[in-house]
Amino acid sequence: MNILCFGDSNTYGISPVDGKRLGDGERWPSILAELLGSEHLVIEAGLPNRTLVNNPPFSGDKSGIKYLKPYLEAQPLDVIIIALGTNDLKARFTLSAIDISKALEGLILAIKAFYHAKAQPKIIILSPPKVYEVGSYKNIYKGAGKKAEQLSIEFKAVADRHACVFIDGFSLIAACESEGVHWPYKEHVCLAKQLLPIV
Repeated sequence: MNILCFGDSNTYGISPVDGKRLGDGERWPSILAELLGSEHLVIEAGLPNRTLVNNPPFSGDKSGIKYLKPYLEAQPLDVIIIALGTNDLKARFTLSAIDISKALEGLILAIKAFYHAKAQPKIIILSPPKVYEVGSYKNIYKGAGKKAEQLSIEFKAVADRHACVFIDGFSLIAACESEGVHWPYKEHVCLAKQLLPIV
């Protein structure tokens, strides 16, 4: 079984402690790989600043939909886990939860169109966890705390419309309260264990 983990810096595994990448066995895709065993391939496709809607200023081409197709073309996929939306909550984008959920829907439709004549992979949607407007992220994510809660509702509606599995990251995962955005190691473990029976 081939599983694609397609997300942003929390899929990549940025540590809230020092901003460096967490090691193998510390980020949720690699923990999931260990739990599943070597007979399964878990593809880690996390990229800091990746969005659903926009290409972030000064960060190059980070739009999720543009980066996904090469992964679909590279090899057959049985499961696609989409863990995006947090970067779209940044204040400078002025996006509503509905705007972001429409982009998620576009991504799902693009996947389904790609596999139109083939077996469709299982799609798992993870909504962003709560964002804390603190420290260096206070202004960057101004207003994002409430919007993340709304996003979980909108993402569930999109997942239900397209027969995708939905995981409510807002209820399940807690970002680091002092750093604001990235997940402590124990939250990576929590997500991997939640995903195991679903995958």
